[in-house]
Amino acid sequence: MKPEPLLPLISPGIIYSHYATRHVETDLCVPMHGLTYLLAGSLRVKEAEQTRVFEAGSLLFTRKNFLVKFTRHPAENGPFRAITVILDTPMLLAVSPPVDSAAELPSAGIPAVLALAMTTSLQRFGESLLPYFEQVLPAPLAQQKQQEALALLLQAQPVLQSVLFHFAPPGKIDLETFMRQHFRFNVDLQQLASLTGRSLASFKGDFHRIFRTSPARWLYQQRLAEAHYLLQEEHRRPSDVYHEVGFESLAHFSYAFKQLFSRPPSSVYVAPLAP
Repeated sequence: MKPEPLLPLISPGIIYSHYATRHVETDLCVPMHGLTYLLAGSLRVKEAEQTRVFEAGSLLFTRKNFLVKFTRHPAENGPFRAITVILDTPMLLAVSPPVDSAAELPSAGIPAVLALAMTTSLQRFGESLLPYFEQVLPAPLAQQKQQEALALLLQAQPVLQSVLFHFAPPGKIDLETFMRQHFRFNVDLQQLASLTGRSLASFKGDFHRIFRTSPARWLYQQRLAEAHYLLQEEHRRPSDVYHEVGFESLAHFSYAFKQLFSRPPSSVYVAPLAP
């Protein structure tokens, strides 16, 4: 029997994910809308101010232009498995009803990752994709499946039409609130500027006016202060903290922590009291 791949198998517009071990996604600025059907295992989703866990059988809609961290956990008796249909801008533009692309986004209250009720039609659609993943889907068939997913999604959640067919870039938002909610995400300044509706030069100027320091220095200090709190007050180990607060490696985190606090993170970690 042919073994399943250990990395995502990507068809044009459709991704089949298979992970035998825990997999942490790099902090991600979601570039396109997506519809994901979890087949096995669980998915931990960390957004600005909340963390949620979704189990097998969940159906998720992910919005573009949001910062999200995904952690995929395999099932007890097998790998993590999921199907994601990408609802990309060219496809949406091709089927879009007449809209004012410069209008304000009316459904701002919809979260970055929205759990949907699994309708019979959507479940059957997800299951219909499974036989194709022995090989890459031909582009015309993948495009047909994308349009089918879109039609079923809008049938189940008509409110998402205003999100899916909104093509303007993010509008200018409150910079201080955004940064205090998202400083843990390790993305570059250009992405942060774009998500707040600013050019990079405007972002840096507004940032200095609000925080009286540079974005790089402020992010560095905020992430390390958060790490110090997690180590000391929430009894989290350095190896469990560094990625959560926006560092790419434990070695870099340990060096930066010692530079700021004059002691290594291992000396700040307080083990929880035994029950």
